[in-house]
Amino acid sequence: MKKLFFGFVALVAFMMLATTGVSAQELGKQTPTVSVNGSAQIKAAPDVIYISIKLNESDTKGKVTLEEQRRNMFSALKKAGVNAEKQLSVVDMNSSFYRRRGSLSATQYELKVGSAEAVRKVFDELDKAGIPNVNVTRTTCSNMEELRSEARKAAMKNAQMRARELAEAVGQSIGPCLEINDYTTSVQPVVMRSKMLMANSAMTDEAAYEEEPNVEFEQIVINYNISAKFELYLK
Repeated sequence: MKKLFFGFVALVAFMMLATTGVSAQELGKQTPTVSVNGSAQIKAAPDVIYISIKLNESDTKGKVTLEEQRRNMFSALKKAGVNAEKQLSVVDMNSSFYRRRGSLSATQYELKVGSAEAVRKVFDELDKAGIPNVNVTRTTCSNMEELRSEARKAAMKNAQMRARELAEAVGQSIGPCLEINDYTTSVQPVVMRSKMLMANSAMTDEAAYEEEPNVEFEQIVINYNISAKFELYLK
């Protein structure tokens, strides 16, 4: 019985040693890899532009009612080629007590247009209608998700190219990609050129307008960065 017991213990010990030896061999084998960063930048002209229009009776000290200003605004937008029903929305409405003469109202609208030329026309017509509180609030691209996807793919291809160049420099080649770290896309804020903002200022001389024929918005810039790890092989 004792011989059988000691024989069993010896067998278990042998199996443990064998298993430990295999594990040690596996741990000793390290797969050669190369880790790189990849980046990509895509620029696109904005095709969705939001304009804030504020109508306020206090601007005229109550001399021009909010309803009159609304009529003037709609007339100006029509002349600028705007479809108010589809492109215009109300953002805020309020009223305030002004010098004991009654409640003066104010309304803020948001207008969506598709080009810098459309913005110029809107600014010009609203300026002629005596509506001064007009500003561009933000811009974007209608296909932003497609642009981000394109930037991600380009960043990955850039990482693969860098890994291949590094491997070839030491006489090797790259194999499968073992790891990818995907970083957040950053979109650079878009700021209008200063000349564009002058369209709704005191600048009313037609000759002055002609000095800036093709004013455009700054492009939206999408930056994308990733890191990746590839296997290395001897050629």
